[in-house]
Amino acid sequence: MNLATLSASYLRARPLQTGLCLLLLSLGVGTIVMLVLALGQLEDRMGRDARGVDLVVGAKGSPMQLILSGIYHLDAPTGNIPLSSVQLLERNRMVRKVIPLALGDGWRGFRIVGAPQSYVEHHGAKLAAGRLHEKPMEAVLGAEAARRTGLGVGATFKGAHGIGSEGGEEHEMPYTVVGVLESTGTSIDRLVVTSIESVWHVHEAAHEPADEEEKRALEEDREVTVLLVQYASPLAAATLPRAINATPALQAASPALETARLFGMVGA
Repeated sequence: MNLATLSASYLRARPLQTGLCLLLLSLGVGTIVMLVLALGQLEDRMGRDARGVDLVVGAKGSPMQLILSGIYHLDAPTGNIPLSSVQLLERNRMVRKVIPLALGDGWRGFRIVGAPQSYVEHHGAKLAAGRLHEKPMEAVLGAEAARRTGLGVGATFKGAHGIGSEGGEEHEMPYTVVGVLESTGTSIDRLVVTSIESVWHVHEAAHEPADEEEKRALEEDREVTVLLVQYASPLAAATLPRAINATPALQAASPALETARLFGMVGA
């Protein structure tokens, strides 16, 4: 009698124990495969969201929080930064592109993001209907936001202060939907994109200036939330983050570094 015959006889003699072992083995292998596939898809998704962004600049705080809120829109922002920071980085020879974002408002669980049209182009999003925002209080819906709310071109809505705000906290000024984006598989699918000027107007409407001097003061105090930066040369990676972090009001975070740290924790 060889080993194979002996093993088969043993398995036939204990069918219940054999079946249970096979079931547990199948569950274990299936769980491992599912986790590997899920982690791979998560890495791919986060890589697509961060593509073309070398640095995220925002208010002082947690670098991980800055990345999660500025790129993936999964956390609360660390705060606002002066509008002058945009011009400061745009004039820097080490910077190829700067995309400013104004965050902090939401609508039906979706985040309202004040951004230039280049933000839509950065994600490679194409229009499924309508056009991109051109004037204040015009909005473009991501594919998931449009599908889950059922709104289309021509609809109006009012945003609310804060992420995940409930009814009763709405702003007075309504947005008009002028476009709907096709699905991209990135974070823009679940966003409402409008101009930065729209975000400023919504919040300034509650503080109507008494005269031109007060109006100018409001305009000078305008802020943005984060800046998505693309380097002009490899040298910028060694010098620009350090220079930004040395300023009192600004913080720089590397998406590559922070996502690697995040996956290191998830992997463990």
